[in-house]
Amino acid sequence: MIHRLLLASGAAASLAALLALAPIGLAQTVPSQTQANGGVSVVGQGIVLAQPDTARITLGVDVTAQSLAQAQSDAAQRMDAVVAKLKADGIPEANIRTVSYNVTPQYDQSNNQSQNPPVLRGYQVQNMVEVKTTNVGGLGALLDDAIAAGATRVYGINFEASDMEAIKAQARDQAMANAQAKAQQLAKDAGISLGRPIAVEESDTGGVTPLQRAPAPALAAAPATTTPIQPGQLQVSTTIRVVWSIQ
Repeated sequence: MIHRLLLASGAAASLAALLALAPIGLAQTVPSQTQANGGVSVVGQGIVLAQPDTARITLGVDVTAQSLAQAQSDAAQRMDAVVAKLKADGIPEANIRTVSYNVTPQYDQSNNQSQNPPVLRGYQVQNMVEVKTTNVGGLGALLDDAIAAGATRVYGINFEASDMEAIKAQARDQAMANAQAKAQQLAKDAGISLGRPIAVEESDTGGVTPLQRAPAPALAAAPATTTPIQPGQLQVSTTIRVVWSIQ
């Protein structure tokens, strides 16, 4: 009996030893992760200033009448006159595009709406067009002519450059040169030599930013002098992240 207990005790001790060694053996079979190759990561920025040569303006008419038919007729007549004047000023028909046409009932609201419901007093018709012109210098006179012809609404002026792709390419060239200069400086300071770029990523977060915005002219009769419009400049920017290998 004592002999059996000793055998059992020895077997238990052997089993405990095997269990203690098992995690170590399993841990040794897990392969270690390969470390990524080192490199020099920098961010370069390119900024190009451009002179706008195209402008887009949104303008139109806003008419209120007692009957919907009358409001539509008046709005159509005024818009026809505005479009005719735009064409006479050299705007091609292809550069005049309707962007909205709205009909809104107009009600007289009473203080006690529960007893006196709103009373329909007429209709408002609004017709808006977007106009594209390449005569940026004559934009003020164009607006004056449109208002004199019957336009009662002017929303915003957006300036563009016709060669945007070429301008963006210049910004990328500047960003890449800026990134390379930074990487070379860092490599020199660290006492290492740059290899070839192994990763390039563009982040076009800057886009196009007008440095000056022209305020929309006041809604009034045609002024005696031309409305001044300042196009300013466009700032086209881009950002590039480049990783260089180390030799």
